[in-house]
Amino acid sequence: MEWLAELFETNRIIVLSIYGQVFFVMGLAVALQSRRRSQLVLARPLAWLAAFGIVHGLMEWGYLFIPIQAGFLPLPIVEGLLVLQLLLKPLSFALLLQFGVELIVSAREPHELPRVGGQPWLRAVPAAASVLWVVATLALSSTVATGFTPDPGPWLRAQDIGPALAGVGAPLAVGDVTARAMLGLPASLLAAIGLRRAMRLVGPIAGDGVATALSAASIAFVVYAVLTGLVPLPAPFPPASVLNGQTVLDTFGIPIEVFRSLAGLAIAVAVIRSLELFERETDRALADARRRELLLRERERIGRDLHDGIIQSIYAAGLHLEQAATEADRAPAQTRERIGTVMGELNRITGDIRSTIFDLRSGELESRDAEAIVLAVADELQAHTLVSLEIGSEGIFRPRLSPEQAEQLRHVVTEAFSNILRHAHAGHVSVRMACTQRRFTLEIVDDGAGFDPVASPSRGRRGRGAQGLENIRRRAELLDADLDIESAPGRGTRLSLTMPVATSRRHS
Repeated sequence: MEWLAELFETNRIIVLSIYGQVFFVMGLAVALQSRRRSQLVLARPLAWLAAFGIVHGLMEWGYLFIPIQAGFLPLPIVEGLLVLQLLLKPLSFALLLQFGVELIVSAREPHELPRVGGQPWLRAVPAAASVLWVVATLALSSTVATGFTPDPGPWLRAQDIGPALAGVGAPLAVGDVTARAMLGLPASLLAAIGLRRAMRLVGPIAGDGVATALSAASIAFVVYAVLTGLVPLPAPFPPASVLNGQTVLDTFGIPIEVFRSLAGLAIAVAVIRSLELFERETDRALADARRRELLLRERERIGRDLHDGIIQSIYAAGLHLEQAATEADRAPAQTRERIGTVMGELNRITGDIRSTIFDLRSGELESRDAEAIVLAVADELQAHTLVSLEIGSEGIFRPRLSPEQAEQLRHVVTEAFSNILRHAHAGHVSVRMACTQRRFTLEIVDDGAGFDPVASPSRGRRGRGAQGLENIRRRAELLDADLDIESAPGRGTRLSLTMPVATSRRHS
């Protein structure tokens, strides 16, 4: 193992630089990307993780810069720097412990009572543990022989800092052991538990990628807990006298800092990767805002149709009946003709009301199966009209939709069938569904009146259906779908929508 130890001794500066850098970069990245206004369970606790990364990175860099400065600074200043580095160590672990506590509190499961997670005293545990560390360090330091010099390994020293270590060696060794055992070990384990609980809560929102990153971060924190909490500097009392950084170096030829750097790198990569969660939350909020906009537009359209169409038609029918009542005695033939006109108008109004109810009822479907959504809306269409409906499905895969996809697809199908019912006057409608391993395709073809796609929205029968087509296009964008609409006056309409979906194989 001598050649391996010599290799790390030669590249000591690189190893120590990377050691502190992985934590510092993680802390800086988290600090820049965290969102205080976010509603996710990770949002508020991440500030503590950012503080841990920055403070711990600075502390670890002390092993590189303090020995370099020892040859130029007076002994008291070097001793003061060593004590400052010692104090940064429990401070960083206390910040990590606070992160774990806040994460546990924030990631409380819905069925759990707030009697534990909601107690203020739980948030005071890191501060209490820090006070206990001070007491334990002072008490144990008095039992260690004066002038004790810890030996963290010769590869750590760029200059001889033996005199400084001799002056403050006992507190440094004892403080390192107690900080790792009392703060570092429980802090890392608590952070791992908190991340695991948070992963279960945000998994449905984050998707597989972020959930995997959070799981990897949790595992990396467990490894870091073992490497950090159980392998301290050498000290003249167990367990530090048995298992310490020097024994790892002698056994493997690799400094413990290398193993900790690898664990820290895994933590940094996984945590930074999981920050994508906030981008997805933003995308989700924007999608919700667009859905609310579409909902308001639909409500306005229904209200406008009721006011401009149905209500006005009922009012006109009432005027016809009043006129018929005045003409009943002197012009019975005209009265019967007028009543016949009113009956035809009322039948038309009944059809309009039925189609409006069709719109509303179709929006209440709860299925997340794409084919079930299409079939259910198609059944509504067939129940209210005499349209001949032909439905076909192809492929060995079955689409599995998210709740958002199911809602948007339901509205697309409802809007398409509503346009057929209201405007197309079709006699036959063909619906074809096909699903590959990645994409679902829906094609709806009618033999109705058709329209001119390049004409002004105010012209032809699409004057009233133009808003419906615009709604379909907006929802296709939310589905990240390819939409193709082909039509011509008197030649019907073909609507084709292809969207990315998760799938499962059909059971034979």
